[in-house]
Amino acid sequence: MSQLKKVLAIGPHPDDIELWCFGTMCRLANEWYEIYFLVLSRWEWWSNGIDRTEEARASSHLLNCTLYIEDLPDRYMTHGQDTISIIEKYVAQISPDIVFIPSGNDVHQDHRAVFQASLVAVRMINEVYVYQSPSTTTNFHPTAYFDITDYIKTKIQAVRIHSSQGWKVYMADRAIEWLAEYRAFDIFRNDRFMEAFELIRIIK
Repeated sequence: MSQLKKVLAIGPHPDDIELWCFGTMCRLANEWYEIYFLVLSRWEWWSNGIDRTEEARASSHLLNCTLYIEDLPDRYMTHGQDTISIIEKYVAQISPDIVFIPSGNDVHQDHRAVFQASLVAVRMINEVYVYQSPSTTTNFHPTAYFDITDYIKTKIQAVRIHSSQGWKVYMADRAIEWLAEYRAFDIFRNDRFMEAFELIRIIK
């Protein structure tokens, strides 16, 4: 029996993966990929240091995936060796076939830093995708789409688990559904839900 392929999703913060590529993770898990999450911070500056580890664990359990959480400081992540070395450690340990990373066209400094660090750390990975976030600029131009119609309810459930962030407008159920429907309209797919990505590279 051939070995299962592996997918690594990298999120600067505990809810990034759930918001922007969780549906795709569900789809790939259903297609017998092994799923791994790497979250680089545990808390946010405005929340008086509330540890969001349990939210991240609870949402990852919906997929029964492997979750790794680091402790980089929110708002102060860098694109330098400290961040690169953490990502490289997990890339070496997991040896993923596919990696998902945040966008560099983003007004959030942590997202930009993790994007730049990831480009170095995953330079030998054959298939790399960039996901959108609420702070991604209009320079985000998707070139790859994953149909998540069968998984939109699970994605909404995963986002809801991050209840400490529930006051943010983009956490609302209708916001999750609207963006996924909008991305489907992008490519003339009515009555579907999609997640959209920029493709860094794919080597077959």
